[in-house]
Amino acid sequence: MKRFLLILSLLLCVQVTFAQRGRRDWKPQTEISLSYSAYPRMAAEEFRSGHYEEIFGSSFDSQQRHVDQIHSTGLITGEVAFRLKKWFTVGVQVAGASFWADASNTGDRISGTAVYLLPNVRFTYIRSDIFDMYSGIGAGLVMQSGFSDRKSDFAGLGGVDMDGAIQVVPVGFHLGRDLYALGEVSLGTMNLGLRLGLGYRF
Repeated sequence: MKRFLLILSLLLCVQVTFAQRGRRDWKPQTEISLSYSAYPRMAAEEFRSGHYEEIFGSSFDSQQRHVDQIHSTGLITGEVAFRLKKWFTVGVQVAGASFWADASNTGDRISGTAVYLLPNVRFTYIRSDIFDMYSGIGAGLVMQSGFSDRKSDFAGLGGVDMDGAIQVVPVGFHLGRDLYALGEVSLGTMNLGLRLGLGYRF
């Protein structure tokens, strides 16, 4: 019995030593990633409503531009993030999406672009050598150009309208070591759905 307790104590000491060594060896990391997701639905609706309005040809004549089908590049997102602790990461995302459509009654083509700047934080609750699972939240700005025919509705600069943006990630994952795949379920101003991409940490 004494021999068993001695062996158990030695194994416990070895485990604690390796755990402490792992904590000492861990260093803050930098992550860069590029990802793709479906077009921002909120921005698409604003694009549609901004052009569905009266366009005056003269003081006595007016017509409405009808936008039926909107096309988009989808949302392309680049991110730089800093993992300050094993469980806590701060970062900033820059994302962009373009929209275009043909007005069915006037025959002209309209186009617009939305650009997002979104600082964010992530909280990692499952972590291993090759797999992380996390949740996160971000808040920032969206800048929209070409989203309205009206020139004086917003206090924009150079025809660019600005508004707030918020994004919540209920669940996301990274799979890989230095080079990793990422996937997120994302809800908010930027995207409603999945975001998929690749990243590199160093």
